[in-house]
Amino acid sequence: MKSEKSGLTGFHYKLLAVLGTIWAFVAINTISAGFVIALLRKEPGFQGSLTKLGSLGSAALFGMLFGAWIFGYLADRIGRKKTLVLAVSTFSLGSIVSSFAGNLDQLIVLRFIVGLGLGGTLPVASSYFAEFMPDSIRGAMVSILESFWAIGTIIIGIVALLVKADWRAILLFGGAVILILPLLLTLPESPRFLLAKGRVREAREVLRRILGREGDFDLPGGVRRASIGDLWRRYGKTTLMVSIAWFSIAFAYYGFFIWLPRFLSATLGITVFRSFQYFVITAIAQLPGYWSAAYLLERIGRKKTLAYYLLLSGIAGVGFYFAANSGNEGAIIASAIAFSFFNLGAWGAIYAYTPELYPTELRGTGMGWAGAMARIGGGIAPILAGRIMEVGSAALAVLVIAAVAIIGALDVLALGEETMGKSLT
Repeated sequence: MKSEKSGLTGFHYKLLAVLGTIWAFVAINTISAGFVIALLRKEPGFQGSLTKLGSLGSAALFGMLFGAWIFGYLADRIGRKKTLVLAVSTFSLGSIVSSFAGNLDQLIVLRFIVGLGLGGTLPVASSYFAEFMPDSIRGAMVSILESFWAIGTIIIGIVALLVKADWRAILLFGGAVILILPLLLTLPESPRFLLAKGRVREAREVLRRILGREGDFDLPGGVRRASIGDLWRRYGKTTLMVSIAWFSIAFAYYGFFIWLPRFLSATLGITVFRSFQYFVITAIAQLPGYWSAAYLLERIGRKKTLAYYLLLSGIAGVGFYFAANSGNEGAIIASAIAFSFFNLGAWGAIYAYTPELYPTELRGTGMGWAGAMARIGGGIAPILAGRIMEVGSAALAVLVIAAVAIIGALDVLALGEETMGKSLT
């Protein structure tokens, strides 16, 4: 659409505020599992092995796997906005109900339901947001949206401290996102989706609402129904790269952060509550990670930014392994901060990069597939890390996580293509 050449308006900032708040609550609901796991070990009726507690961290992530597929499919059929409302409603209500769970098994099931909504929210919100952004700053703006994840991570760390590590209060807070739904309902449908469905009049009305004047755009030459098969038939190499990259980045992130309170308490010999304080410090490093990636996305490109940040997060993980084995407290904290900085910068890059790799009729499906690959990686990581700690050590678990991040970086360098400056098709 030629209207994408226009600059930002008040609408774009409202869109960022609403979707950013939702994004922060996705982080709150996801990261809360790490605090809950650390606290349940002493809770009657909720105790279990490290492997089973790891499955609690994985439950939402496996739910996100199915949610990404289901809601990604819906986004290309009933629209971005309607699908996003459904996804946010699912995870907000699920989080509220999960705070009343009576035992570990119930909590695992409820966390899976929460995950369905979380998994749908991320890819749909990313596609929806990207389709409103001007070409020249789209990558940076998507990365800024992703930076709200860091804000949510910091908030849940502070909330965990304020409620004195009450895991039920932590989960109940995650459901507060339901309060943002009235604002979400005031937003319009994506004009790109409307055009792809042949709803030209509605698309023009949306552009008039955003720009204050009639939009000027090129109509798509033809619309066809998208499927996952199309991703592989038409974009096989790209989809392979996307699959490995999303699996790797999610494996590294969830494997590290779901267990970070445990990693810190085990390697530093501190209490769980004290590890929460260190967690907040590492989370703060995520914000400059996002911001630096947002800057580099429009300078050196999407591919290089993603690959280099993934690689550096892996190197930071290797540093954590050696620091933990040597017992150097300063090096342990420094490497955790570095991992946080580079891994979250990589997330900002991958969310900006992936929507640009697919055309409009496949974008929601492509992001849904990417999200599903992330949930497979993220779902496996907490269970595997828990098992590695049972038979080995926290340091060894982090080393495995670092290796997967490095594999993801090499995948992007080998198979990725640059999309900086290209219009969405």
